[in-house]
Amino acid sequence: MKIFARASLLAIAGFVGNANAMTFSAPKHEFSDALSSGNRGGGVARIYADGEITSSTAMDFERFVKANNITSATVLFNSPGGSLFGGIQLGTKIRSFGFDTGIATYSQGRMVERGYCASACAYAFAGGRGRYFSGKETKLGLHQFSAKSTTIDNGTSQETSGLIVAYLQNMGVDALAFSASASVRPEDILWLTAQDAAKLRFSNNGTQLATAELKQAQGATYLKVEQEYTNWNARFLLMCSNGSMALSGGLLTTVEDSNFKFEWATNSYFTFDGTTIQPQRKGATAEGLQHSESIVWVFRELSSAEMRTLLSSKTITAWIAADGAVGYTAVVDISGVKGKIQDYVKNCYDARR
Repeated sequence: MKIFARASLLAIAGFVGNANAMTFSAPKHEFSDALSSGNRGGGVARIYADGEITSSTAMDFERFVKANNITSATVLFNSPGGSLFGGIQLGTKIRSFGFDTGIATYSQGRMVERGYCASACAYAFAGGRGRYFSGKETKLGLHQFSAKSTTIDNGTSQETSGLIVAYLQNMGVDALAFSASASVRPEDILWLTAQDAAKLRFSNNGTQLATAELKQAQGATYLKVEQEYTNWNARFLLMCSNGSMALSGGLLTTVEDSNFKFEWATNSYFTFDGTTIQPQRKGATAEGLQHSESIVWVFRELSSAEMRTLLSSKTITAWIAADGAVGYTAVVDISGVKGKIQDYVKNCYDARR
């Protein structure tokens, strides 16, 4: 609270003058115009956020959401910016609701992927759990924060910088995004390409970073590696037994969808990057392809050579496939959790010596 009080005069000025305060709307329309970066499905509301962010925008947003009983939404911005802390507060509120963000406008009964989200709006955009940005006719822009008053001292400026960096990191955005914004003059805008936004994790197109954690069940310790996507999760379990490794890869959707995929499948396998691991016909072994409620599992015991391939790979994929058809996949990018996987495997192999 102290930082907000001392820095209340700070603002990010929009690059357009005389912008109106941000308003929200959630018109009902068809979802055939789904975001090109990811299909959100018919049960998710679209909240259009247009105009300049002020110090009261976050409260206005919360009142709008509650008044309309919205429980799942993508917030679509078209905004020049406004108040820096108003943008951070709005982003924090969006994250507390678990909503996604994107950039678009509403026109003639449909969503149009056109518009911009600049300066303070970019910080509100960062609050989305899924952050959709494809470039094309949409723009995402950063620039330095600036003070409306010349009485702001260096100490306050440093506190503000620290707050911005901490906020971005909490939202899952690379802190280098702040350095990028500081590289341009306050009156200029750094427009991110879709590639740059993805590299800085400003956008993730609905894909969360992979996580890895040790879990216990029936006295055994296993490593759960999981990555969340917009409409499904990919979950992998590494299990050590008597110094040997087994891997289960699961695609988590819904009970109905997993039933369909399991009945449809005729074979399964893993790939570690581009290397195919143990293709197997459905029913060849009792454990090879399994179904449990909302998860279809692929299970294999791995040799030491296959484990070395896994540890040298960037991605691991479980394939649920049928003859002559493209398979369904559960994919995890293990780059950020490789150390935890290596430690678990090392401990397992050490135990058999």
